[in-house]
Amino acid sequence: MSRTRRTFTLVCLAGLLVTGCSAAGPANTSAGTAAIAGSNGGDAKAPSVNQPGDSKSGASQSAGGQTSLPPADNGRQVVRTATINVTTDHVTDTVAKIRAAAAGVGGYSSDQNSSDDHGTLTLKVPADKLDAVLKTIGSYATKVTSQSEHAEDVTDQMVDVTSRLATQRASVDRVRALMDKATSLSDITQIESELTKREADLESLEQRHDTLAAQVAMSTVTVDVSRTAAPPPPVEDQATFLSALGAGWHALVATVNGIGVGLGAILPFLLVIGIPAGAVYVYLRQRKARSQPAP
Repeated sequence: MSRTRRTFTLVCLAGLLVTGCSAAGPANTSAGTAAIAGSNGGDAKAPSVNQPGDSKSGASQSAGGQTSLPPADNGRQVVRTATINVTTDHVTDTVAKIRAAAAGVGGYSSDQNSSDDHGTLTLKVPADKLDAVLKTIGSYATKVTSQSEHAEDVTDQMVDVTSRLATQRASVDRVRALMDKATSLSDITQIESELTKREADLESLEQRHDTLAAQVAMSTVTVDVSRTAAPPPPVEDQATFLSALGAGWHALVATVNGIGVGLGAILPFLLVIGIPAGAVYVYLRQRKARSQPAP
């Protein structure tokens, strides 16, 4: 009986060994898949690029110092834009002065279209210099016909994007760590595909963050410059007795002046021609008188 029990025990142990060896291979093959699944599970709370996320969870993950919010003087992130329309006597000169004013404060002209009668500019200037630039543009113009400003608070957007950046960077780092530990070709291929997707999402978030930061730092000013319109001709008053009398007096004065001018022009000719002609006339009269016999 004891021999039968020992034989049964040996058979069971052999079966267990065979089962363990056959299970080892599949377990190793699925290691990479399970690791990626675990990484996805760890990132479940991270918002996707196109889906609004929970800013609180993002802020908690960014507390490690990976990404900090961009600084602002008053703690708010504000995008400021302005539009100003002016008139001037010299459009080309004014446009050149406006461009120089923007460059003088560290800005630039991103778009320009001008002629002798009209010009438009799109300026990018530091946000803290916007008011000074608008005042300078007004001083170059004959008249400021209209001016408007707009401010958009993007603090919440900046916080959200910054939180997503921290979460996405941590996610990319985890997948890269899995890539270093992967051994089989199937695991490497699967992890590499996931890493490419997450890096693309990270790049999109970084571009969005940089765009917001640039809009906050540099304000946009749209300037419209027009030539000053010529003044309308004066409206003539209806004729009255006094206006007719004045017109007649001016006509008389003009006539007398004309006659005087004519006499002044003829007088030299009268002197040159009249004096010799008068002398000849007197000589002929005297000669005729001497030739007649006395009565």
